[in-house]
Amino acid sequence: MSDRPLLLAYHAVGAWSPALAIPEHALRAQLTLLQRRGYVGLTAAEAERRRQDGTLPARTVVVTFDDGFRSVLRAKPILDEVGFPATVFAVTSFVDSGEALRWPGLEQSEESLGWPELELLREAGWEVGSHTATHRLLPDLDDGELERELVDSRATLEERLGSCETLAYPYGRASERTAATAARAGYLAAFTLGRAHRPDEPLRRPRLGLRDVDQGLRLRLRISTGAALARRSRGAAAASGLRRAVLARPGWLPAPPNVMSRAR
Repeated sequence: MSDRPLLLAYHAVGAWSPALAIPEHALRAQLTLLQRRGYVGLTAAEAERRRQDGTLPARTVVVTFDDGFRSVLRAKPILDEVGFPATVFAVTSFVDSGEALRWPGLEQSEESLGWPELELLREAGWEVGSHTATHRLLPDLDDGELERELVDSRATLEERLGSCETLAYPYGRASERTAATAARAGYLAAFTLGRAHRPDEPLRRPRLGLRDVDQGLRLRLRISTGAALARRSRGAAAASGLRRAVLARPGWLPAPPNVMSRAR
């Protein structure tokens, strides 16, 4: 019995962005490999509940899609083929407006899924979670802004779709304060991204991002038990911290509030 599911993070489907979109053939190959290896697919909320009550299957995979790109609809036939559900995390202001998804670090984009598409995915067994209201970098927000991003998006999804139990943090980043606010907002689980997978707690569950290049031996190594242990090691956390200290802030992250204020 395993207490850690394989949590996979994707974004869009297609070929328009090597960093954000995975071609259908690559997605099919990755998920087919997991199916052949005996993985059971669960939604994020279902996996979290079974993880907490000790009934998680020994090999469990949770497939997630951040942002709510409309191209995620192209993944559904592939998920149907392998018998896995998925969880899509939507940015509610874009679902409401129908505008193309766009924020710092995302200069070329596509439309968001709309409410009818999200309803169809839920009816097909998928889960719809929150990716906040407007996709801001949460650790940089003050307490009031942070609470509004998490509470308002969850309330909107509950009103439109009946429930919202999980959250994926924009840019994959969450501080202790962010996680505490998510807990107060009522989320069952929330998800990050990063090279190092520490910590691993209900409101900061780390995920593994897969891309087109993750095929063959590279894919097998990345999903292996050894690789998972390495990502959770103190060495990985130390290396990640050193990398952040040495390298400049990534250009795809929004500027900190004090920098934005000086620029005005």
